[in-house]
Amino acid sequence: MGPATSFDDFPRQILVGVERPVVFEQKPGWYALHGEPLPAAEAVLLFEPEAIAVLPGVPAVPLAAGQSLSPVYAQPGSGALAVPTGQLFIRFRPGESALAHRAALEQAGCRIAAAPDHAPEAAWLRARSGRVADALGCVARLRQLEGVASVEPQLLMGRVLR
Repeated sequence: MGPATSFDDFPRQILVGVERPVVFEQKPGWYALHGEPLPAAEAVLLFEPEAIAVLPGVPAVPLAAGQSLSPVYAQPGSGALAVPTGQLFIRFRPGESALAHRAALEQAGCRIAAAPDHAPEAAWLRARSGRVADALGCVARLRQLEGVASVEPQLLMGRVLR
């Protein structure tokens, strides 16, 4: 990945939503560590089921086997941090089957990770490479596919108490 602080292979912005998209931008001074072991003591946010820790500062290298890094995102003017998981949720128009589009999804660089039984028009995708940056890079290509209603990157955020 080059220098530890370089997230040049990740998009600077992520758009979430169809009608009125919300913009998330890379948040300098933060990074996410994906994979075990998680540095729980130093983490500002910890997503244990997904094995992701959000940390301030500059990543320490080298990483353990199976670990990777990603930038952390936030809405401009917001302190709420968001982390991409590398999963994308795609929804085709009603009457379309996500599984029927498997070849087009593969050609766009993604594979179906899970297809919910209750929503045959939808599926969870991952990049074929398994890299978070590659999954985010697939979003624009996927949105251009025939029959696609929406594509959303999965972002994890800390709980906000109101």
